[in-house]
Amino acid sequence: MPFTDSGFLLGFLPTVLGLYFLTTALIGRSRSLRRHRFGIANAVVAGSSIVFLATGSQTYAGVISTAAVVLFVLGWIIDRQQRSEEQGRSGAVPELGLALGLTGVLVLYGLYTSAHPVVGSLGGWITRFTEHRFSLPGLLVPLGLSVFVCHAVSFVVDIYRRDAVMHSNPAHSVMYLLGFPFIVAGPIVRYRDISHHLATRQIGMASFAYGVRRFTIGLCKVVLIAQTLAVPADVAFAASINNLGLVSAWMGLICFSLQVYFDLSGYADMALGIGRMLGFRLPENFNAPYAADTFHEFWRRWNLSLTTWCDTYLHLSFESQLATIGRRTGSIFLLFMIVSLWHGPGWGVFIWGGVHAVFVALECTRWGTMVARFPSPVRHIYLLGFVATSWVFFRADTLNEALYFFQALVGFGATGANAATLPLTGMVWAALVIGVLATVPALPTVSRWSVTVDALATSLQMILTTAAMYVWARVLGQRSQPEQPREKND
Repeated sequence: MPFTDSGFLLGFLPTVLGLYFLTTALIGRSRSLRRHRFGIANAVVAGSSIVFLATGSQTYAGVISTAAVVLFVLGWIIDRQQRSEEQGRSGAVPELGLALGLTGVLVLYGLYTSAHPVVGSLGGWITRFTEHRFSLPGLLVPLGLSVFVCHAVSFVVDIYRRDAVMHSNPAHSVMYLLGFPFIVAGPIVRYRDISHHLATRQIGMASFAYGVRRFTIGLCKVVLIAQTLAVPADVAFAASINNLGLVSAWMGLICFSLQVYFDLSGYADMALGIGRMLGFRLPENFNAPYAADTFHEFWRRWNLSLTTWCDTYLHLSFESQLATIGRRTGSIFLLFMIVSLWHGPGWGVFIWGGVHAVFVALECTRWGTMVARFPSPVRHIYLLGFVATSWVFFRADTLNEALYFFQALVGFGATGANAATLPLTGMVWAALVIGVLATVPALPTVSRWSVTVDALATSLQMILTTAAMYVWARVLGQRSQPEQPREKND
């Protein structure tokens, strides 16, 4: 159940928010239960998150919920043993619990993301590899598994390192591990950054109004921009080399480059908005990445929570300061392997990550020094060109389709009447213009300023946004309906 689904927007989210605030309000009036206020409120969110996951697969929801309970028990054991060691008693339980926890989450991830091997002779291997489906991100990975694995590692390691407190109430831990606000696409929240707020936090109208407005901005990004641009992008990538022209290929690639950014950043904004409604301050995940002019800067702006997580728990960073070039390059490629796995298994995602790893590693050499001497517009074109073309591997279904698309990009595709025509309607052009303008740093800054207005402005924005989305959907629906053939009069 995605955040843009009508069942989520009109049913699930209002119900959860109603139960959440009703619970906190009623319990807050009781002196005897007041100290359990956030524990019960987190239990409401945790239970709702399990229901949220069960809408996709009840079996998966049961497995991942059981894993969350097991992780809570391991965290409790590690914490108790750490306290015993502080009192002069020693043992190997913390290390054992850490090893079991990390092994468990990795096995869970491996079971759900097992790749299909390509076997046979050398010639057959090459043929099958080029025709082997890349598997688009999300097809093999269940909803929220990547985020859950990252949160599980953070939970166990932070408790082991004594960087965060271990709460005795299991609702706090389960809410952190399975919370539906960030389980879809992040951001990845380190346990050390949120553990204190699980037991106490401020809930007010100003925070709720900010959350609603931030959620609305994310919803508009996904529905009005990403989903609109997905139509011409899908047509372009579905066309073969025989009917894909130069202009159509580049327009389709531009549309997809904007689509993937606004899709991911939109879901991140919605997660941040829901978090603020519940009283949590989640970390920002995107900071105008297309405004960068080097690959290093791009990854300092793209999926910030993932790169922070890798730096904290794997000691892998794009700003690696290792002494030798070989070790630095190896660290960078290992980091991008983790980044690729987070987006989902598949050859295409790994090739996409490998392309970025190559350029990040090159920028650690004299190539980076030479690029730094280029004028800023040249560096910007350099980055956007290679970032956009790398999306081909991310989006194409097979390696052959990716190669065909590259041929069309360099002018070896169809021409004239044989070239496919993309559905570049007025709405698509409007989404393109708004999308391009929204990628520059100025507009996000304006957006962050605008979310500081009061609840009345929030309500007005919700009404106007809902009306705009309704009209948008009606117009698109009417244009997508095929014309009925006219009956001939005898």
